[in-house]
Amino acid sequence: MYSASVRTPQQSRSSTSADRMLEATLRLLTEGGLGAVTVAAVAASAETSNGSLYHRFGDRHGLLLAAQTRAFELIATETTTAFGRADDALAAGADHLDVATALTGAAFEIFTRHRGATRAFLIESHADADHGAVSERFLHGLATTVTDWMIAHFGATRAGAESAWRILFALGVSRALLDDDQISAHRLTADELARTTGRAILGALQE
Repeated sequence: MYSASVRTPQQSRSSTSADRMLEATLRLLTEGGLGAVTVAAVAASAETSNGSLYHRFGDRHGLLLAAQTRAFELIATETTTAFGRADDALAAGADHLDVATALTGAAFEIFTRHRGATRAFLIESHADADHGAVSERFLHGLATTVTDWMIAHFGATRAGAESAWRILFALGVSRALLDDDQISAHRLTADELARTTGRAILGALQE
């Protein structure tokens, strides 16, 4: 008798095929935005058929919703990993500025790494009711994770933590939308931006 964790070969193949389709979708979003994500393009990139995609996801809208969920799961996992490193650093005696700088740098890296999904699902398709609902649940959950951690570890007030989260989120999204030299003629390195933003976040947390 099979346990619940054992999948048949057919189930494994189906899951692998679906994963390839979702990976292809996220890759196409990064390369060309929402316009690049067509059923034919995803099927070709995933080395599967249009029919398989329709069978698994229903239509392009269903595929994009599944890809949105996958992208947000990846961001949440990477965020949890970053806070785990911050916990270790604090336990080892690191000061708050170093920890805030590291967390800020990690946030910028995560948003930049997932810039295709950020643009598509937080900006381009946000007006769609289905995508908007998924985005709102995700952002509210991420905000709770970040602000609760700041309150617990930095002794911030709720208002201070919420303000710090908004600073971090706004700058993170800007990193996903534009390269630094598109924002200003005077470039900042990633380390410089993380350090100065870390100071700003600590300032907000002390309110």
